[in-house]
Amino acid sequence: MALDAAIGEGADAVYLGLKDFNARLRARNFSYNQFEAAISKLHDMGKKVYVTVNTVFEDWEKDRIFPLLKYFDIVKPDAIIVQDFGLIKLINDNFPSLKVTASTQMNISSSKAVNFLSKYGVKRVVLSRELDFAQLKTIRQNTVSELEVFAHGALCISFSGLCLFSSYFGGKSANRGKCTQACRRLYKSDTQKKGYFFSPSDLMLIEYIPDLIELGINSIKLEGRMKNASYVATIVKAYRNVIDNYQNDKEKAVRESFEILQNDFARNKTKYYFINSNNNDFLNTDASGEIGLFVGKIKEVKKIKGKIMGFIPTKEKLMLNDSVRVHCEEDKRRKSVKIDTLIEEKNGYFIPIPENFKEDDSVYLILRKEELKKYPHIIPNNLSQFKRHPGISKTPIFKKLHSTKKNVHKFNDGIYVKTDNIADIYIFPSIKPEKIIFVLNKRNFELLRKNFASLPFAPKDFILYLNPYFSEESDVLLQEELNFLINKGFNNFIVNNIGQISILKNYDANIIAGPYLYTFNRYSVNFLHDAGCHFFVNPLENNKKNLFEVNEFFDPRLWFVEIFGYPELFQIKADLSKKYDFTDLADNFQNQFHIFANEEQTSIIPEIPFSIIDKIPQLQKNNFNKFIIDLSFMNISKNYYKTIMKAVDNREIIEKFSRFNWKDGFYRETNNENTD
Repeated sequence: MALDAAIGEGADAVYLGLKDFNARLRARNFSYNQFEAAISKLHDMGKKVYVTVNTVFEDWEKDRIFPLLKYFDIVKPDAIIVQDFGLIKLINDNFPSLKVTASTQMNISSSKAVNFLSKYGVKRVVLSRELDFAQLKTIRQNTVSELEVFAHGALCISFSGLCLFSSYFGGKSANRGKCTQACRRLYKSDTQKKGYFFSPSDLMLIEYIPDLIELGINSIKLEGRMKNASYVATIVKAYRNVIDNYQNDKEKAVRESFEILQNDFARNKTKYYFINSNNNDFLNTDASGEIGLFVGKIKEVKKIKGKIMGFIPTKEKLMLNDSVRVHCEEDKRRKSVKIDTLIEEKNGYFIPIPENFKEDDSVYLILRKEELKKYPHIIPNNLSQFKRHPGISKTPIFKKLHSTKKNVHKFNDGIYVKTDNIADIYIFPSIKPEKIIFVLNKRNFELLRKNFASLPFAPKDFILYLNPYFSEESDVLLQEELNFLINKGFNNFIVNNIGQISILKNYDANIIAGPYLYTFNRYSVNFLHDAGCHFFVNPLENNKKNLFEVNEFFDPRLWFVEIFGYPELFQIKADLSKKYDFTDLADNFQNQFHIFANEEQTSIIPEIPFSIIDKIPQLQKNNFNKFIIDLSFMNISKNYYKTIMKAVDNREIIEKFSRFNWKDGFYRETNNENTD
C-alpha cells in the first residue's frame, strides 16, 4: 500500500485520513484500528503521523466530531490538520494537548494570518500553493510558527478552500471532501474551441528544495493520498534523495531526482507561481490532466472467449497485471481496469475494457506491475490489539451568545446590494438600498479614491468587501488603502480571510465575517466572534436547516443572508484573458458559464443565478432580516436594477434559477430529509 511505500522510501511523516471529515473522501481511507496500528508502529520507528480533519462540518455533526477528537486525544497523532475554525475552538476548549495544523484549505497566505492563528494554539500552517518564493521568504521572516509548503502533486485551479463548482451542481462540495474535479472536464467555448481549459499541470519543485530548506521551511509536503504505491514510492525517493544529498553536490542531487521522477506516470509539470507570481502557463488544455501515460485509442471492440476486449494500436509495452484507465471520447466517463488477459498483435494489443466503452475511447497506462516494489508492511495483519473507537459521547453544552443592543443596531434590517462595478453605484439612488457592499480590489480602490467627491452615497452607506485570497504582498497594500478609507469615514468591512481580521482590529471598524470564513456551526461562529467579528454573512453553500439550527444559539439579527447572485465557482489567481480569446463556455452536461478576468484574478460564474428571493418570508419568520442582492459580474442597467428590486419587494420566483444547497444541503450518501 501507499503508506508502506512512503515509509519504505524514507518519508519522515505521513498524513492520513479516516472515513469522515477529510478532503479526500473518495480515497481508500483508514479504519480506526488501522489508524491506531499505524500510529503505534510509526511512532516506534521515530516517524510522525498527522491526521486530516480538513473539511467544514455542519452543526448537526457536532456529536460526531467531538467523540472523534476524544479518540485522537487517546491515540495521540502528532497533529490534527483542520480547515474549520470550529475545530480549533473545540480542541482548545476540550482537548488542549492535541496539536493543530492549519490546512491549506484555510487559505493562509500571509504572516498576519499565520501569527493570528498562533494566538489560538495553531503550531503549524500549510501555506497556500499560490505563494511565490519571495512571499514565502517574507512570511518566514515575520513568524516563528512552523511552516509547511506543498512541493509536488496535483493543483486546484481555484484558490484553496474557495472552490464552489461541484457544490453548485449537486452539493458535492470540495469543502466536504466530495470534489467532482470539474476543473478536469472537457469544455467547449462560444468560439467552438474544445479543451480542458481549467486543468492544471502538477506542481514540481524538486530543484528548489535546497532553497526551501535554507529558508527555514519546516516541512515539505508531497501529495500521496488517492495515489498508488508506485507513484508514492517514486516521488518520496526523489525528494528524499535531494534532501539528503544536496549539500554535497546540489547539481548532481537535483539531476538524479529529476531522473527518478520520470517514472511517476503523472501529468505535465509546472512551477506554478513559485518563481513568477504572474505565471499563466500552468494549464494543459489538450489533456484532462488524469495521471497516466497515453497508450492509444481503442480501434476495435469484440468479445474474445466471453470477455469484452479492445484493440489498441500502440508502441508502448504492456504486460499482464499492468493497470490502465479508459476514457470515453467525450470524457464523460473514466474507468480503471487491470490487464488480466493480454493478446499481443503485430501493431498493438487486445486488452480487457469495461462495459459501455467503444472505439476511439482513450487508454492510459497508470501502473506497471513490474515496477511495484515490495515494502515491509506498516499495518500488521492481526489488528486485534487495536480496539479503540470514538464511540458515542455528547458535545458539552453550548451557552447561547447574547448580543448587545449596540451591536444589533449598527446595521438596519433591509436590502444590501453588492457590486464589483463602480458605475453601478450611480444607478442605485433610483431605489436606495440599506447599504452598498462594494468589492474592494486594487482597481476599485483607485476608482473609489479618484471618484470620492462625486459618489452619490456617503462613506457610512458603504460596506467594503475584501476578497478571500489575501497574500503577503496584499498586506502592505491593504494597510495603505485602510489609512485612506478609514480617514474618509469608511468603517464597515466584510472580511473573508483571517489575515484581514488581524489588520482591521487595529482600526475603529465594524468587522463582518464573510461567506468564505465558513460559519457552518456554532463553534466557528463563536471562534470568529471572539476574534472580533460581530456580524456574519451566511456561507453560500449553507442550507436553511443548518442556518436555523446554528442560530438557535445566536441572534439572527447579526446575520446577512444572500438571496440572489452569481456565485464564483472558480476563483483563479491568473488573468485568463491573456490566455483565452473567449468568455463563454459550456461543459459536457450543457451547463453554461462565463469568464470574468482582470489583472488580479479570474472568476468563473454560472449562467443561471442562485436565488431564494421567494424565501424571504420564511427567513423573516425566523428573524433574519438583512438580505444581500449580489449584482457583481452583471453590468446592470437602471431598468434591470429596478426589475430585480421589484422582484425582491414582491418575493417573486425569478425565471431560471438555482437553489444551490439551500433546500437539500451538502450531498450525503443517504437521502436528504430537508423539504422545500
